[in-house]
Amino acid sequence: MDKNFLSARKKWLQTVKKDREQFKINDLGAGSKQLGKTRSVSALAKKAGSNGLYGELLWKIAHHYKPTLMLELGTSIGMGSIHLKSGNPAGHLITVEGCDAILTRAMQQFDTWNLSGITTICSSFDEFVKLPAIGTYDLIFLDGNHSGEATMNYIDSLFDQTHSNTAFILDDIRWSEDMWECWKYLSSDPRFHVSIDLGRMGILWRREEQTKEQFTIRPKIFKTKLF
Repeated sequence: MDKNFLSARKKWLQTVKKDREQFKINDLGAGSKQLGKTRSVSALAKKAGSNGLYGELLWKIAHHYKPTLMLELGTSIGMGSIHLKSGNPAGHLITVEGCDAILTRAMQQFDTWNLSGITTICSSFDEFVKLPAIGTYDLIFLDGNHSGEATMNYIDSLFDQTHSNTAFILDDIRWSEDMWECWKYLSSDPRFHVSIDLGRMGILWRREEQTKEQFTIRPKIFKTKLF
């Protein structure tokens, strides 16, 4: 992984974790209700699934596969966005967040990183997936509504906007029994021929030309050996 990015990320995380200014939020998902009706950048940073090793994973996937068009459902303060876009600066990222106050703070973080090629959309995921297709996605990162039923609905709605090598990355597959059942269903779904269980995250690929395979890899392994 790029040492310059790691160094910049470390300094950035130190800064955002000190930002405790409270602001009102509108949480449309199932995954963060324990945080209450007000948040701080610090609280969101500490709860974000895409810092640490899982952030590095997103960076490595974007850096290795060079996805041209990426979609993220669940911007939060922009941790996932920053890792994906920094992994492939030439790609374009569309990131969707249901709370305008959180999205505003994410955009401030993008400015801090001097990132371009990011389209931010304030919308519920349910409304977004009903919109006309924007293009064909090379990578989809689902990191917002941690409901198994909702996750499957989003994948079904977006499936025709993907191709054989599109990576579907799901966060918090073990968040609840509902999410875990969703993951087991999707990893057995005949539409997907490759699934990788990474503990907190899961990755799916269509790859119709490939014999169906299911892998389980733990963070200490993928940190050095996955790509």
